[in-house]
Amino acid sequence: MTKVAIFFVVQGVGLQAQGLLLASSLRAHLGDKVDLIAYIPDGDMPSEAVCAAYASLRVDLRAFEVPKTAWAKPYPHGNKILAATQPRDADIHVFLDTDMVCVAPIDFKGIMAPGKVSVVPEGIPSWGKTGDRWDRAYAHFDLPMPTERVRLTRRKRREFLPYFNAGLVAFHDSYDGRNFAELWYETARDFDVNCAVGGKRPWLDQITLPLTMARFGIGYNVIPAEHNFSISGRPFEPNARPKILHYHRMRYGADWPQFTAEMTRMIDWLGDTQISAFPPEVIEVWEGVAAAP
Repeated sequence: MTKVAIFFVVQGVGLQAQGLLLASSLRAHLGDKVDLIAYIPDGDMPSEAVCAAYASLRVDLRAFEVPKTAWAKPYPHGNKILAATQPRDADIHVFLDTDMVCVAPIDFKGIMAPGKVSVVPEGIPSWGKTGDRWDRAYAHFDLPMPTERVRLTRRKRREFLPYFNAGLVAFHDSYDGRNFAELWYETARDFDVNCAVGGKRPWLDQITLPLTMARFGIGYNVIPAEHNFSISGRPFEPNARPKILHYHRMRYGADWPQFTAEMTRMIDWLGDTQISAFPPEVIEVWEGVAAAP
């Protein structure tokens, strides 16, 4: 039986609050078909009440340390890569950004392809759209520039070099005996420390996703944008059929009924008594749904 583990990062009050919404929505639409794991960098544990809420959603909280030498300079976005390298008992590993909410059932086994990493292209060319940055990035690893193109998912939906949103990265447990997450971290750290190219922050994770796959001969499987559907600055689209909303900031969810429905479901699930024990800062994050820009 194929086992799926979905994991995300909860560090600090903001991500703790967002993680509860994500976990509640995943349980609502997937039940116990998947394991849910929330990683806590540097042991920054939530309050006892918030830990109990995660436990009620059957989320395994796991702490890990971020080495001081992990990156050339502090890079909180890189905690997703470090979390990905942690051991899990699963056949399929799915990383999700914490600022996401599941709004429909998903067959995570069905989105996988043998020997490939499943990803959604980025919305816009946020790094390397001009100049020779990508040429220098590939040359750093003695790789030719790729000839294939992907179609980005927002605005002009232009064709671009392989470039993916790192908010959802689904990978198999092994690629010919190699651990994809460890290869991703090795590539990202090398690029961070040794490649003299600008603008790496905060895009280092996304830059090095295609570089990792190219270095080690691992293919990418482009899955529909509905699995990582960005709504930042995007008015409600009644004909859209997203499965996961990537909202970036709580206030962007206010115009999307699917988002507010999951917020209501989570609050009903946890109940007033449990929520009243939370630190006020956690509740303030949820109240930011209707906050002005």
